[in-house]
Amino acid sequence: MEGKKINLGGLEKYEKWVIPFFIIMYSVGVVGHLVEPTRSLMIMLTPFTLLLCSVVLFYSIHREIDGQLLSWLVSTYIITFVLEAYGTASGLVFGTYKYGDVLGWRLFDVPLIIGVNWVIVILGGLSFSQLISKNIYISSLITGIIALLFDYILEPLAMKLNYWTWSGNIIPLQNFTAWFIIAFVFAIGFNLKKIKISSKIPLHYIIIQTIFFLILRIFL
Repeated sequence: MEGKKINLGGLEKYEKWVIPFFIIMYSVGVVGHLVEPTRSLMIMLTPFTLLLCSVVLFYSIHREIDGQLLSWLVSTYIITFVLEAYGTASGLVFGTYKYGDVLGWRLFDVPLIIGVNWVIVILGGLSFSQLISKNIYISSLITGIIALLFDYILEPLAMKLNYWTWSGNIIPLQNFTAWFIIAFVFAIGFNLKKIKISSKIPLHYIIIQTIFFLILRIFL
């Protein structure tokens, strides 16, 4: 029990600087994107910003990563990445789309950071939904809805910033359905393993990122 308390105390200390760090990073990003002279620089820095924030996030919760959570993180990354790769090649998962060059290094025409983003979005949704309900299916349903809303806010901006483009510039309903189902399924897996995370850093990060995308969607 003492070891558990020490771990949680460490996490609380991390939260004191991690959340302000994310707020500063994304506030700079908002200003940088909205100001014309710095917009191209901000777009160029996008993959590095996402990678840095992801590393900080996972480091901040590393004391809570046991074998169960690690297996979920790795399997979620790999499977969502494979779904993205198959989806871009076939158009059968999300619809017909392709990634631009903004999100950095790619494998099978999919940016490597995409799987990380899937993991963080689902993890952030779970950290909220588990507060709302202890029922596995209700929690997973809420997580799926959160992921769907996140993507709904992101999609028009993603096309504008050339993260990816859709055939005919039309975002298909299939895409939102896929987002919901994928997040729901991985949330089910998470809940069935009875994994719990006390840190709310993933939730705060998703909130900050969503506000960032929403502001840019409105004003850019």
